[in-house]
Amino acid sequence: MNGPVDRPPGRKDLRARLKDQGLAPLKRYGQHFLVDSTITDRLVAEIVPAGTAPHVVEIGAGPGTLTGRLLAAGASVLALEIDRGLADQLHRTWSGPKLAIVVGDALKLDWDEQVRRHLGPGPVTLAGNLPYYITGPLIARLWEPGAPAWERAVLMMQREAANRLLAEPGTAQTGAPSVLVRTVASLARVFDIAPDAFFPRPRVWSTVVALTAERAPASPALWADVVHAGFAQRRKMLRTTLSALGADAGWWSEALAARGIDARRRAQALSLGEWEHVVAVEAARRQGGVPDVV
Repeated sequence: MNGPVDRPPGRKDLRARLKDQGLAPLKRYGQHFLVDSTITDRLVAEIVPAGTAPHVVEIGAGPGTLTGRLLAAGASVLALEIDRGLADQLHRTWSGPKLAIVVGDALKLDWDEQVRRHLGPGPVTLAGNLPYYITGPLIARLWEPGAPAWERAVLMMQREAANRLLAEPGTAQTGAPSVLVRTVASLARVFDIAPDAFFPRPRVWSTVVALTAERAPASPALWADVVHAGFAQRRKMLRTTLSALGADAGWWSEALAARGIDARRRAQALSLGEWEHVVAVEAARRQGGVPDVV
């Protein structure tokens, strides 16, 4: 049976609880633990809608503040935690058939294998408070081979990172992640979180972003190659940046012109539909296509 489900501990209570067990937030993991019960309630409502009992992969369970509330709401939880001390504390606090705890780096673990082993078949919901240094690489895993069949992701991240991820293709702030994530999902800003909601307090605001899977990734490796090449040097024209893929600037000027795209534009100016054309051009090139027949 799971342990008692109380309200998330306040800042002083959590500090004391961790100290009693010889634990503390570790800077090298970017740990900032949620201590605001109102925010926790809002998160649980997003992750476990009323009347559902989803399978949840919690990325960075920490001291279990969110874990316990997810279990109480009816979710089955696979908790990933890189900090062995915190993982041991989770084992001491929670138990039961609806919780599995895996110690490891979320960027290196085989998510698909862990989900099949601990949660079984079917789509999962991803949830977690992402440290800044893993936000980009972890978001990238959503379209990479080996990702579990996920249907929804509710992720906390620094507001600056969220703004970049949510930027629409064709706007100044867009980047490779904001383009690539739209090949598999729709995105929405849920709410912002002030620094006081965490222990220790971060220096920046956080934002909760919800992603809803809408389609299977189409040629994810090809898309990643093309989009990353396009954004590698943001101030340079596409005909220059895309030449890193293996054809010269003149070839790209002709090939994109055949698709109605001016190769003198920059990556951040392209819409998602235009990126689809660019990817199609590169796919044709790899198959031996030439500008006048792509």
